[in-house]
Amino acid sequence: MKFGRIDIHKLTTTVINFVMLLCLSCAISSVLLTSVSFAQTPQVEEWHYTLRPGDNLQKVSQGLLNRQHTWTDLIRYNKIEQVSALAPGSIIKIPMHWLKHQPKPAVAKSVSGSALIKRASKSVFKLLKTNMNIRVGDEVATKKGNVLIEFADSSTIRLEENSNLVFNKLSHFGKTGMVDTRLRLKRGSLSTEVTPLVKGSRYEITTPSAVAAVRGTEFRLSTQGNETQLEVIEGEVSFAGEHGTTQVFAGNGARIKKGSAIIEQTKLADAPKALFAERVVDDLPSTLSWEEQKSAEAYRVQLTDNKQNGKLVKQGKIQKPELELEHIENGEYDVSMRAIDANGFEGVDSVTRIAVDIGTEQAKLIAPLAKSILDSTKPTFSWNFVKPDTLGKLQISKDKGFNLLISQTDFDAAQQIAPRKALMPGSYYWRVVSLADDGETANSEVRNFSVRGILKPVKILSVNYIDSQVGLFWNKVDNTQAYILQVSDSKSFENILKEQTIAKARAHLRLTPGKRYFARVKGIGNELFSSDFGPIKELYIENE
Repeated sequence: MKFGRIDIHKLTTTVINFVMLLCLSCAISSVLLTSVSFAQTPQVEEWHYTLRPGDNLQKVSQGLLNRQHTWTDLIRYNKIEQVSALAPGSIIKIPMHWLKHQPKPAVAKSVSGSALIKRASKSVFKLLKTNMNIRVGDEVATKKGNVLIEFADSSTIRLEENSNLVFNKLSHFGKTGMVDTRLRLKRGSLSTEVTPLVKGSRYEITTPSAVAAVRGTEFRLSTQGNETQLEVIEGEVSFAGEHGTTQVFAGNGARIKKGSAIIEQTKLADAPKALFAERVVDDLPSTLSWEEQKSAEAYRVQLTDNKQNGKLVKQGKIQKPELELEHIENGEYDVSMRAIDANGFEGVDSVTRIAVDIGTEQAKLIAPLAKSILDSTKPTFSWNFVKPDTLGKLQISKDKGFNLLISQTDFDAAQQIAPRKALMPGSYYWRVVSLADDGETANSEVRNFSVRGILKPVKILSVNYIDSQVGLFWNKVDNTQAYILQVSDSKSFENILKEQTIAKARAHLRLTPGKRYFARVKGIGNELFSSDFGPIKELYIENE
C-alpha cells in the first residue's frame, strides 16, 4: 500500500481541536448529570428510630419496613460503615414511604339513639350498631342520635346529633405508633380527644370552610352552612381557612366563614363550679346544680355511662345549670356542664364523676309514655323490675309532687295494672313505688298523661215558631265551651245550609216557609274531649 505525504501541521491542529471538543462535551455532560441528579433527589420526609437493647437492623427492618425494602437499604441510606459498631441509642433514619402502613378501621364504641352508616361501596345507609367497624370511605350520619368512635391509637370522637362524618383515611404505621387520620365533617358537630401524636403522625378534620390539624389535644368542631367553629379545651389546633392559618390554644375558640379573610377568635367561658359536694347519689329523684355565670346565655349538660364505653345517657341545652336525675341505673357516670356565650361558643367543661347507688331498685316504666293522650278512662299501666321478687304499687296524682293522689294500688308482684275507678277526663301524673325485702322503698321516674273524654250528646228540647223565625233550645252539657249548630235541607246533611258556633244553649233562625229543614247540635270541649252530633230535629214553617 502506498501512502501520500502527511501534512504534520494540519494533523496536529486536527488532534488538538478534537481533544478540546471532547473535554467540552464531558464538562457539559457533567453539568447536565448534576442537574438531573439534583432534580431527582427531593428532600425525603424521615422518621427517626432509636435503637434499643437487643435490637439489630434485621429485626428493625422486619418490624418496620414494607416488602420493598430490607435492612441492607438501611445500611446504604444511613451510610453505616460498620454494623457491629451500632449501639443502643443510635439513631436510624427511615424514609416515611419505606414504613409498613395499612388501613385500620375505627370502631363504634357506643351508639345512643339512632345512627346510620353508608359503606364506601354502597349507596344507601344502614343502621350503625355498637362495636361495628368503620372503614376508609365510610360515612356515619346521625339524626336524633350520638356515636362514640375510637381509632387505632385510642383517640376518640363523639359525633353529635344531626351530623355527617366521612372517613377519608385511616392508616396505622405498625409498631411505630404513627397514624394518619383524615376526616371530613360535612355538617353538624363533634368533640374529640386525640392521643398525643408521635412524630410523623397526622390527624386532620376538614369542613366545607376550614381545616383543623391536630397534634394531641381535646377540642370541639362544628360546621353549619359556610361557617366552621372550633373550641379548644386542651393542647392546640392549627385552624386554616382559604385565606390563612392560625394556631388556637387551650381555652380559646375560633370561627371561619367561607370567603372571609378574618378568623374570629375569642376566649372560652371557664368551667362552671359544681355546687354539690357529694359524689354518691343514694336517692332519686336528685338534682345536681352548678354556679351560674353572668355572661352565659345558656348551658350544655351531658351525662355518660362509664359501664357502656361512655354511652351518652342524657344531654341537652338548658337555661339553668342544673341536672335532674330521675330513673337511672346504679353505676358510675361522668356529668359535664359548660356555659354557652352570646356568640354561640361553648366553654370549658366542668366534669364530675358520680356514683349512683340506690339501695332499692326503681321500677322501669314502660307504658303509657310521657305526654300520652289516652282514650280509655281505665288505661293499663305497665313497668318492670330486674329483680323478680320486688313489689310495686301504682300511684296516680293530679300534681307532680303526688300530694293530690287520685288512685293508689297495694304493693303487688304484678307489673301491669289498671286503676279500679275510671279516671275523669283531664291531666295526671303516674309513678311506681317499689318495695324491697328489707322494707326500703324507692320511687320511679314521674310521667305525665291525659285522659280524653266524650261529651254527652246535645238534644234539641223545644222549637218555637214566630212568623218565619224559629227559636231552638237545647240542653246544656258539662265540660262544653261552645256548641256547633248545623242546618240542612236533607236528613243526610249532605248539603249544609248553615253552620254556626254558639256560646249559649239556644239559637234563632229565619227560614223560608213551605220548605222542610233539619237541625242538629254538638258540644265543643277542650283538646281532651271529643263529641258527636245529637239527634236530628225536623223544622217546618207552613205557608200563610
